[in-house]
Amino acid sequence: MRVAGAAKLVVAVAVFLLTFYVISQVFEIKMDASLGNLFDVAPFIEFLKAIQDGTIVLMGTYDDGATKLNDEARRLIADLGSTSITNLGFRDNWVFCGGKGIKTKSPFEQHIKNNKDTNKYEGWPEVVEMEGCIPQKQD
Repeated sequence: MRVAGAAKLVVAVAVFLLTFYVISQVFEIKMDASLGNLFDVAPFIEFLKAIQDGTIVLMGTYDDGATKLNDEARRLIADLGSTSITNLGFRDNWVFCGGKGIKTKSPFEQHIKNNKDTNKYEGWPEVVEMEGCIPQKQD
């Protein structure tokens, strides 16, 4: 059973890193790990602003997705239906599915706070998983 859980974690991390790499290449996001700046938030904000109404958005974090987000980025993600983005902290695990033009908060969101006393994986919170069927847009 532990092997299956570890395999899921490895696959999830690999998918996330590949996705981040592709996004960084497509949007020419600056990467400077030596200074701790994973990306310049300005292109990410422009990406969020350019999302068209009715578009489904899937987001997640791994390691440090929170400290690089400014208030504008958090507000734009909240506008997509997130309720946890304002509380997202260092090394929290978070996955979210929302949409541009959503009139309510999305029920598709999971958030686990980073807490050294309760973390499952040597300083890291448990993996978040989410499943379900996303309904069609209803006018």
